[in-house]
Amino acid sequence: MKIDISYRRILALTGPVVITQMTHTAMGVIDTMMVGRLGVVALAGVGLGAIIAWWCLSFFVGLLQGVNTFVAQFFGAGRRDRVGVSFWQGLYVAVAAGVALLALSPLSAWVFSLTQASPETQAIATDYTEVRMAAAIGLMIFLVAENYYRGLGRTEIPMRAGLVQLVLNCGLNYLFIFGAYGFPELGPAGAAVGTVIAQFVVAMGLLAGVLLTSMGRNYGASRPRPFESALMGKMLRVSVPIGIQVFMELGGISVFTALIARLGDSQMAATNAVIHAWSLSYMLAVALAAGSTTLVGQCLGAKQLQDARRVVGRVLRLGYLGMAAMAVLYVGFPDRLMGLFVREAELGEVLPYARPLFLIAVVCLVFDLQFNVLSGALRGAGDTAYTMWVNIGVVWGVFVPLLFVATRSWGLIGAWSCFIVHVMLMAGLLALRVRGRVWIERGAALLEAERSGSSGEADSPPQIEDLRSSPVV
Repeated sequence: MKIDISYRRILALTGPVVITQMTHTAMGVIDTMMVGRLGVVALAGVGLGAIIAWWCLSFFVGLLQGVNTFVAQFFGAGRRDRVGVSFWQGLYVAVAAGVALLALSPLSAWVFSLTQASPETQAIATDYTEVRMAAAIGLMIFLVAENYYRGLGRTEIPMRAGLVQLVLNCGLNYLFIFGAYGFPELGPAGAAVGTVIAQFVVAMGLLAGVLLTSMGRNYGASRPRPFESALMGKMLRVSVPIGIQVFMELGGISVFTALIARLGDSQMAATNAVIHAWSLSYMLAVALAAGSTTLVGQCLGAKQLQDARRVVGRVLRLGYLGMAAMAVLYVGFPDRLMGLFVREAELGEVLPYARPLFLIAVVCLVFDLQFNVLSGALRGAGDTAYTMWVNIGVVWGVFVPLLFVATRSWGLIGAWSCFIVHVMLMAGLLALRVRGRVWIERGAALLEAERSGSSGEADSPPQIEDLRSSPVV
């Protein structure tokens, strides 16, 4: 099977992923906009709760991304039967993750007590987080199905699901936050209720698409497949570093959030609003990274080793155009962006804090893009441990210690400026890895045992020639 890596193919694959990621981001933005109508304290509480909730969810979110890697490589290798088996291994992990998060949800109040935020902010954040974690099984199933479709290159299916989820989230948030049409008025916690219901409904739809249509039947995923310890072990060796990486990175962001919360509700509200505006460009980078994972995995499965490297450069070039557009938005329209999140009467209180934060976000855009796309490429090759160690080293060896010093000395601007150092270091270290050949070699060898088992003898080792000849960054 010849994998197409043309710019047209990259756009066809990553375009729907961009829209899908934007719908995920828009859900958080809509939560923030609606809760912002309730006041600065509510906005601060939901912002704090959303970040801590994602921290708790992040390990499992990363853990399930291994489904994309293995589905893509098996698809590229023409092993349709193993595609379905990979999906079911991911589904078993998703169910276990949902149970674990349900068990952890009662710890939310204790976690928020450590932030030393105002009691009102802590109470709102606790209510929001408990709902998100207790009902996380819907998100876990959604992610398995989404990564399955991405691995096949059918990214338009999660895109449609994401759009449906966004519409449901908008309507349910309105009903539960404000108590419209006789529904209970839950205030800030209503945003969490609307989100988890929308996620569960759409997750069931995506799961039905795998189990009941040709998208599952053609790859052996429409019927239950047994737990396979050998394949599960391989998937976990790839995906556990992803989970640890995401968890440790968001742990650092959680420390950042806790330090900002101590500065005051207005600073926390400004940070929450700017982060949600910044998340539009971040999710563009994440979407391009997902496309990089899929195409690199498919190329390596098909033994198109040089094409795996070329994909990365092409995805980056497309990403730079998108980041330029986002920079214009952040520099040119900060007041209008903040007006989407904060009531007009309180805009003057928050806006002076927000304006310089948008400029810092602009400085970070290119490096953030590079880190995500290069990380996605390494993920497609199954080379995830290096990214994990880079992330842990930079976040906890540089970013977090610098945060305490900078926040104490320069307040809000100092804390945010640490992001610049953070993303520059991580992007540079991943660029060194991708310029080398180790990740290609590991990716090419990932399915060798599977190929041996299917043919009775090992395939000849892939020829790795001149892999330094086309640098990416």
